Amino acid sequence: MNNILKTLGLAALYIYLTPLHAQIVSQFDFDSNPVTNATIGPDATSVSSSATSSPGGINGTNGLNAGNPKMDIDMVVPGSPTFDVNGIDVSFYFQRDENTAQFIERGQSLQISGARNLSVRYRVEDGGGGYNTVTSGNIYGIPNDNTMRQYRFIYTPCDGVGVFMVDNTVIWSNDGPDNLNMYWIGAGNLEIGRQMDGTGFDRTMLDHIVIGSVDCSPLPVEFIDVTATPEDNRSVYVEWATGSEMNNSHFEIERKTKQHDWMMIGSVQGAGNSSQKIEYSFFDHNATQGINYYRIRQIDFDGDYDYSPIAAVNLESTEIIIQPEAETGHFLITIGGIEAPNEPNHYPLKIFSSQGNLVHAISHNSTSTFAIDLSRVPKGVYVVQWGKRSKRFMVE
Repeated sequence: MNNILKTLGLAALYIYLTPLHAQIVSQFDFDSNPVTNATIGPDATSVSSSATSSPGGINGTNGLNAGNPKMDIDMVVPGSPTFDVNGIDVSFYFQRDENTAQFIERGQSLQISGARNLSVRYRVEDGGGGYNTVTSGNIYGIPNDNTMRQYRFIYTPCDGVGVFMVDNTVIWSNDGPDNLNMYWIGAGNLEIGRQMDGTGFDRTMLDHIVIGSVDCSPLPVEFIDVTATPEDNRSVYVEWATGSEMNNSHFEIERKTKQHDWMMIGSVQGAGNSSQKIEYSFFDHNATQGINYYRIRQIDFDGDYDYSPIAAVNLESTEIIIQPEAETGHFLITIGGIEAPNEPNHYPLKIFSSQGNLVHAISHNSTSTFAIDLSRVPKGVYVVQWGKRSKRFMVE
């Protein structure tokens, strides 16, 4: 038994600081049809005829919709050998439209249930050829507020600990005997969305299901956020942050477009081990017109990897061109790809500091070019915004 788990706050700390042995075995992002296609691991063998990919997932992507007519999702994924693992790390996003649902289950060996009230039930070896059943009871009332939240269950067999988190906050934990594996070898197929029909509302309800095999800790990196911001009509600024890292070698930045599947476009060195928030960024100077999707592939020193949530950005044809003038702190900012002098009047041009403070604004201009005097502002990074378009630049 681990005395460190006597409070939920220490349970959260324990999860992120123990040694790492983790690998993703199954992942469904539901970004396109058919929704049975897996990102990692085996494809699902069946799903209801109404289930579909639709907008409303996390970070501007698509997610899984029970569809119309009203039918349970009932997605089936082959169980063995993929899920015949010692311990499990299950994460998914959900927004509630009904009162009863089975999120993820594998026979009687693992049942993550809820909609109105969240609960988990799982079997663990008893050391003598049988099993013990751990049941949480109702541990969280899921709000019915059209908000996607992350739900995550972890069982680490080396310490016998089961933990459930909502948006990275521990809401329940159980500390059982050490060195006992999940009791579910050959326990049947994995089912997703049984008794889940979304009340026929035809809205996205599930997204980004990730299942990892674990022994002594959950998956290696806690991603806090991933964002993608257009810089001009060919460049995107990708940012992400980690709340903790364990054994983290590096990140690979991947992009997907309508014309091309996921491809690596760059890499950034990781911190190795950290329990503090760390922010990262990457410039993509070769984005394409239309929607660009971005995700971060984290790779640890042992070769195991994990994916971040997905961020999306729509690059339009309008470009912001920033030209420093000879006099220090003076700039000409041109809005390209528009019909001057009419369109610039629709939006004010604003300049913000990197902290988000407004430092300059022009509410009206008769041409597509703005003369800006920033000679009195401190040196640093600033953002020019015109309508939905924005671009970073440096004042030196």
